[in-house]
Amino acid sequence: MRSNDTIFNTIDNGIIILDENLNILAWNRWLEIRTNILKEEVIDKGICQKFSYIDEKRLKRKVKAALVTKSPSYYNVDPHKYLIKIKINSINSNYDLMQQDVTIVPYDIENKIVCLYIYDKTALCEINSKLERANTELVDLTNKDYLTKVYNRRYFNDYSKKAIELAKRNNQDISVVAIDIDRFKKINDTFGHTVGDEALITVANILRSNIRKSDIVSRFGGEEFVMLLNNASLTEATVIAEKIRVIIEDTIIKVGDKEIDITASFGVATLNKENDENISITLQRADDLLYLAKKHGRNEVVNSL
Repeated sequence: MRSNDTIFNTIDNGIIILDENLNILAWNRWLEIRTNILKEEVIDKGICQKFSYIDEKRLKRKVKAALVTKSPSYYNVDPHKYLIKIKINSINSNYDLMQQDVTIVPYDIENKIVCLYIYDKTALCEINSKLERANTELVDLTNKDYLTKVYNRRYFNDYSKKAIELAKRNNQDISVVAIDIDRFKKINDTFGHTVGDEALITVANILRSNIRKSDIVSRFGGEEFVMLLNNASLTEATVIAEKIRVIIEDTIIKVGDKEIDITASFGVATLNKENDENISITLQRADDLLYLAKKHGRNEVVNSL
């Protein structure tokens, strides 16, 4: 018995003994240290009355399952990610509370008593979180433009092929908008590349903020951007382009004591499904229309079927 008590209080996990009515019969030293709650404060008390955030119905169901099947039962700690609230006192942790796994095992079948093992998985969650962030950064480096953070041309090419196939299958329109910042070379030559970079970032942010989640914007190189608008007719795409053109026209870029007005020209084309057109041809038509907008005096939207 002494040996069992020693194991009970020295094991590096939380252990709670419960009866079938969820009354606490034992509470080990590991939990006393981490919760600052002594066993005398919880023994013979209902665990769900003492810790009201516990889902009583779910816990009862799991305790019953362990007793009936005579085998371990995993308790899902979602949505809180813990059974017993335990604070983490580390400035390096991304979590305020210990992340836990909980397993319920039959302890005394005859008297309908179970044992709950609480495992600290915070370190594992920290590692998974870092891996997810690293993976996201890697995907961004592969698919996005380093300066403006919009998608790059390679991603556009891959994405547009899938989007067009889906549009054809669903008999939906899909439109391409080619955008070019007007007189960008003059901005660079007059104000320097730092201001030029700020102009690119500003325009990219405007484009990204004024399309739907289903659409994408990409930087094709230099001061040229392309938007792919899913399920958008020529008229709808032109309305979006005109709205963005006005926003860019009304935008003033401030860098230090300098204020720079910018404008952009737009070419809008919609995929011609009847001619089984591919993205390269639609893109070329949008680019030709962009050239016309430039030729007409810039700061204009030009469209065509």
